[in-house]
Amino acid sequence: MANSNKGIHTYSVQEATNVLLPRLIKVNPTISATDNDDNDMAFEWVEIPNASLVVGKPVKLVSISCWDPGVSLASFELFFCRGSGDAGTAPTTAQGIGAADTAPDITAVEGSEVVICGSLPLTLDNAEGLTTGSVATAANINLIMAPATNSTSLYVGGVYRSEPGDNSSSGNTSMDMYLGFEG
Repeated sequence: MANSNKGIHTYSVQEATNVLLPRLIKVNPTISATDNDDNDMAFEWVEIPNASLVVGKPVKLVSISCWDPGVSLASFELFFCRGSGDAGTAPTTAQGIGAADTAPDITAVEGSEVVICGSLPLTLDNAEGLTTGSVATAANINLIMAPATNSTSLYVGGVYRSEPGDNSSSGNTSMDMYLGFEG
């Protein structure tokens, strides 16, 4: 049986060049402003727009850096999904990871509906504290994922894997996440 996928030869020269260029995408997850515990939901699904430059084609996540201007940075695990259906529709509230200040409660059915396609632990081993906040970075990840058939977006959500600082006292509700992609 012949392979109909001709790889990079299916692209124009400009498309092939674009696919090979690394790019950085910034997203801003909303962190729950509560006194979270270990294994509580850190943030709900947030879109990573244009994770792939070509509709439905795989990409490689090579790095992540998170800047938290408050005190909430802790070890956490990131989960990635494609979204619902061929269009990669954003996960609904019912398909969410969980409620603030509680353990994740996404079911296997809900996870299958949004096509969870990867996870990544981001530990405090990678974190550096600054006077005004913290930075955590993971490099050489090489996690290959693909958006839905008719989409270029992926989604990311997070769960604390160690007890973070008390966000209810700092009022910090945002984080800057920089995702490095190739492909």
